[in-house]
Amino acid sequence: IDNMVRVLRLDGAEPQPADPAGLEDLLEQHRRSGLRLAATIDGTRRPLPGGVAWAAYRILQEALTNAARHGNGSADVVVDFGPDAIEIAVTNTHRSNEGSGPGRDGGHGIIGMRERAALLGGTFDAAAEPGMFRVKAHLPYNAGAAP
Repeated sequence: IDNMVRVLRLDGAEPQPADPAGLEDLLEQHRRSGLRLAATIDGTRRPLPGGVAWAAYRILQEALTNAARHGNGSADVVVDFGPDAIEIAVTNTHRSNEGSGPGRDGGHGIIGMRERAALLGGTFDAAAEPGMFRVKAHLPYNAGAAP
């Protein structure tokens, strides 16, 4: 139970709807806050099971927060509603004085994203390249309905 509580730490956030509109609303919130986003949503939008919806929302939220905090003010986002899973990819440039990008400040963002994906039987990858930071999550739909 302790591991699940740690994975699902909510930081005071309210649950988001289990439909794709929650992800689109999140993108719009970050645009309004000044983050320049190039966003592509592929595949047939579909309602997501509760646990998958929560994980997708929180992973996208954390990736966009990292892009705003550590990047140059822009990010590329791809959300793909595949036949068996939703995939989320966020890529952004990071400031050269930031070293290897997000995750160096002792926060739990990358760890939390990885744990959320793993809890659902999915995968998560974060990679820093010269001047660029990328996260990618693969969350299977059949992972269950409870957050």
